[in-house]
Amino acid sequence: MPVLNLDLLGDFRLRSEAGALLGISAKKSQAMLAYLGVKPSQLVSRDKMASLLWSSTAPEQARQSLRQTLSTLRKELANISPKKVLIEEGDFLSLDPSLIRVDVVDFESLVAAGTPEALDPATRLYGGDFLDGFQLDEEKFDQWVIAERDRLHRLALRAHAQLADIFGRNDSIDEAIAVAQRSLRIDPLQEPMHRTLMRLYVKSGDLANALQEYDALAKVLRRELNVEPDAETKALHQEILNLRKRRAAPEEEILVDKRKTVLVVEDNVLNRELTNALLKTAGYNVMLAKDGAEALMLIAREHVDLMLLDVDLPFIDGHKVLEALNEKGLEVPTIFVSGLPGEEIEVKAFQIGAADFIRKPVKNSVLLARVAKVMR
Repeated sequence: MPVLNLDLLGDFRLRSEAGALLGISAKKSQAMLAYLGVKPSQLVSRDKMASLLWSSTAPEQARQSLRQTLSTLRKELANISPKKVLIEEGDFLSLDPSLIRVDVVDFESLVAAGTPEALDPATRLYGGDFLDGFQLDEEKFDQWVIAERDRLHRLALRAHAQLADIFGRNDSIDEAIAVAQRSLRIDPLQEPMHRTLMRLYVKSGDLANALQEYDALAKVLRRELNVEPDAETKALHQEILNLRKRRAAPEEEILVDKRKTVLVVEDNVLNRELTNALLKTAGYNVMLAKDGAEALMLIAREHVDLMLLDVDLPFIDGHKVLEALNEKGLEVPTIFVSGLPGEEIEVKAFQIGAADFIRKPVKNSVLLARVAKVMR
């Protein structure tokens, strides 16, 4: 049973078995754990590690720096766990794979299995690019990070495409749409995946979102690459426009004004999916986040008209999510939803800028009315 969890997809994080964040002070120590963690059972020589982490330093000085970093890391790991996670065998270093679980290792193993049962958790596990934003200013290590980041990024996109295709062929359209949306959050410039999502929306009968997806693609291509969608995508867009013309218009006209994006931040799977279904039925475009960290990542990348934010979230609670947005100058109208007792939760919500506050359980009609009111 692993006693530590090492997250390298997204930000570097070392967590206890229970999920608590654990501190590793030195960036070189973090870099060492990351390098060893990608292949925990692989032996890495001290010379190679020294050259990797101190590439611009003379070999003897690099070895001395490595000894000092190892000494500090050894003590920090000993304070975290009595079991010996870092293995030092003569001139070689490694991690004990039975004591540390690494998200990259789990991700690659699941993708290799290739089944829907494995690909689905694999795509959910990919919480961001490898060591996103991590830079050591050591040429060899930084080059290795860039190569690994690119390799895992491409692997994630292939896994998402494969899973979306499987779900689509099995007529699991909602699941296929969710996978395609996750893939585009990783890389919004994937024009083939935008087409896949447009077709899935059409298959589900949601022409409004299919057309909105084309608009989103055209916008991101213009902003990032200063190009238009290719001929295949334009042809698909025209087909959808023609299909819409052949359909009765009244209901479509009613929904046009409602095609705004609501981000639902809820850690309870059932509540999240019920809210998702309710809002989609009402004509809204919906994005889902299971925790505060995922919500902040989505808002940084996507346009959000309204956020339905649960207060009681793991790692980053709802109050801290809105405070983080305020600090970044990002204005997202927010309705807090909470089943926690006490008036202080509601008071704080309004103090930090909430547009509304709803207590659970909440009736569907009430939720839709509050959402519509804030949208106005």
